[in-house]
Amino acid sequence: MRRIAGAALLLTVLAGNAFAEGPMPVPPIAVKPIASLDKTASGQPITFPQGPGRVIVAEYVIAPGAMLPLHKHPYPRFAYVLQGTLEVTDKDTDQTFTYKPGDVVVEVIDQRHLGQNKGSDAVRLLVLDTTPTDVKGNVVVEK
Repeated sequence: MRRIAGAALLLTVLAGNAFAEGPMPVPPIAVKPIASLDKTASGQPITFPQGPGRVIVAEYVIAPGAMLPLHKHPYPRFAYVLQGTLEVTDKDTDQTFTYKPGDVVVEVIDQRHLGQNKGSDAVRLLVLDTTPTDVKGNVVVEK
């Protein structure tokens, strides 16, 4: 009998909260999946360096009209577009990719490419590189 009374009390409290006026309380932690990817933009499988590694995180701001030089990445690089529109052209595959706010970029590995901000707003990217610990960066500029 106590179980039934306790359950009834719990349901009454929960129902009261469900029908209370005003905004519902925000949960203390909310997780919204953004992406789950296993290939680069050009279809390469994502593989990580063996042994001790490093994660390098940076924010890139690319001015309107600016173009990144022709370059490549020897290790996996990921970006999240915070603002603006970025156009990336892969010179090795002749593919062009356009990324907008909310998009996840899985950069091509060891393929020559360049990026350009063709919009009127700055492009802001949150960039994550994964490299061996003895590597300082993940960009090789083509000459």
